Amino acid sequence: MLSLGSNLGDRLAHLRAAVTALRPVLVAVSDVYETPPWGDPDQPNYLNAVAVVDDEAATARDWLDRARAIESAEGRRRDPERRFGPRTLDVDVITVTDAAGRPVRTDDPELTLPHPRAHLRAFVLRPWADLEPGGEVPGHGRLTDLLAAEPAASDVAAVRARPDLRIQSAG
Repeated sequence: MLSLGSNLGDRLAHLRAAVTALRPVLVAVSDVYETPPWGDPDQPNYLNAVAVVDDEAATARDWLDRARAIESAEGRRRDPERRFGPRTLDVDVITVTDAAGRPVRTDDPELTLPHPRAHLRAFVLRPWADLEPGGEVPGHGRLTDLLAAEPAASDVAAVRARPDLRIQSAG
């Protein structure tokens, strides 16, 4: 599972570019949501979506490398002074499963799995629940329960569906 977000430039075009880059491994992509910035409020709103992807040959590190390459292709520049600052495109690896379908867990500082804050972020949980209503964040619980618990529950109302903005689905 990958989380996609953009709040600079043509936000929808950046999300579409990510989906296009993922097309060979794309299973499904959520609808688009608009959300206030998380962690650093002094910036524009984000457009967010999640993508279900599948590539049995890919390792967790492969997904991180792929995410960074997609970000870079869309002009993402990391600002070491502003961790949660604005970006053309953010592609976060949320969960990875191994060939047997088991969740991969890692505490690597570059790639912690499952994503260490996914269970707190309504902008990840809400679109994910659209795609997988029975889904869960490994080690944290079901998406529906997490959306009803704090702090995500406080942010749910701010995660606004944007049915006027479409990302083409796989197919």
